[in-house]
This record gives sequence, structure tokens and C-alpha cells, in this order.
Amino acid sequence: MAGSPTVRRRRLATALRRLREQTGMTADQAAKEVGISKSAISRIENAQVSVMPPVARSLLELYGVEGEEVDALVQVARDARKRGWWQAYDDVLPDWFEVYVGLEDEASEIRSFEPQLVPGLLQTADYARAVIRTEHPDASTDEVDRRIELRMRRQQRESPPKLWVVLDEAALRRPIGGTETFKIQLQRLVDASNQPGLTLQILTFTAGEYGSMGSAFSVLTFPEPADPGVVYVETRAGSLYLEGQQVREYTRVFEHLVATAKSARESRDLIEKAIDGL
Repeated sequence: MAGSPTVRRRRLATALRRLREQTGMTADQAAKEVGISKSAISRIENAQVSVMPPVARSLLELYGVEGEEVDALVQVARDARKRGWWQAYDDVLPDWFEVYVGLEDEASEIRSFEPQLVPGLLQTADYARAVIRTEHPDASTDEVDRRIELRMRRQQRESPPKLWVVLDEAALRRPIGGTETFKIQLQRLVDASNQPGLTLQILTFTAGEYGSMGSAFSVLTFPEPADPGVVYVETRAGSLYLEGQQVREYTRVFEHLVATAKSARESRDLIEKAIDGL
């Protein structure tokens, strides 16, 4: 089974939690039956760790799963333990962001709102360098280069997801990296807006106040029904991964932003005017 090991781990975690709850068994009871700790069950069911295939099989059999369904889910456990390409960047990839890159790598659609910056999937290398140097002022040149390399590698998926981005106009007005770097970055947005499967809208200052003004977020959906959508919210100290009802709430916020922002054609014109004004 091809695909992101992060998504596979999340799929298995959801299945194991659901199956345990269907039996009426507590996490403590399940842990004792298979000889692991309650905290290990919690980490497995929250997709914080990959589960060893023999442990997965023991849990599934404990929950009354039989035959081909056991074999299929144990294979998911094996796939979840494989290394993703992004793990080669462990030296510059914090654990909380590693999860996001793994999810992003298999997402079929990403809907993203950014109030201040061009999102990483649309950044040029020089724009990324300016942002990364500001965020990591003590980083060596080699570390900055590695972070840029990772960001550019994320843009090179063989089958990229559908991407729908809403940018606050502020992202068009702050010349990050200097005039020439910023002009090239804005031209990258114009070029991207003409690509199939990519929608880019600008939320202008004239829109006034709106929901989520100070908070960037992304809503990721996946090709398999077994992999529910997730919302990613990044903070300076880490990140939040939200599911269930919160995905629906953020989806409604995003739909409101889309309705409030300029159309894709009008937005492209605004970016071109911003280029001309530099």
C-alpha cells in the first residue's frame, strides 16, 4: 500500500480506538490483556507512535476482528512504520511539523488561509530564505539551506493536491526579502493562479473585519474515506491538529473567507498591480 506513513498511522489509530470502544473495553483493560502499558495504548490511539505489527494483531484479535480484516489492518501497521521522504530532514524538522508534512504529502485537497505570509507551498526559495532567517536568527547557513531545501521539496509532489488559498492583502504589501525578491515572489503567485487545480483569492483591506483575522490555518482532506479531514493551526511554540466537529467549523470559516475575498480573476489583477507598484 503506497502513501504517507503518517496518514496510515492515523488511520490505524482511529480504527483501533473505534474497535476498542465497540467492545466496551477500557484502555487499561486492553493494555493488560496484550501486555503493554495504558500510556502506550493512549499514544497508539492518538497516532503519536507507530504500533508494532504483532501488537496491532494482538489488539485486533482481542477486539474480535477476524480473517482478512486483521491482515489488512496489520499491513497498515507495517506501512505506518516506513520512513517518509521528509524524515531525511530530521535535523531541521521538529516533531510537531513532521506530522503536518506527512499529512500534507497525501492530502488530496488543501484549503489554506494566511493573514501575513505567502504559504510554504507557493514560496520561492529566496522569499523562504528571508522568512526562515527571521524566524531562526541564530541558525547557521547550512541549517537555513536545509530548511529551504525541505520547503522546496514539499512543492514537488508528483500528483499535487488541489490547493485553494485565501491571502490577506497584507501579504501583498510587505516586501519580504527586499523589492526584487518580493517582486519575483508575487510573480510566482500570478503564475500559480493560472495552474489547474489551484485557486488563489485575495481578501482586501476593504473587507473590514472577518473571522480568523489573526490566525493562519489549513484544512486538509484525503482521497480515502477512512482518513477523515484535519485542521492544522500553527503557533510559535508548536501546532494543533483538530478533527471532527472542528473541521466542520473551520470549513465554514474558510467558506466565509472565500465569499468575502475577491474572485480569482480580480485577485490575479490585484497581484499584478502590486507588482507594478514595486
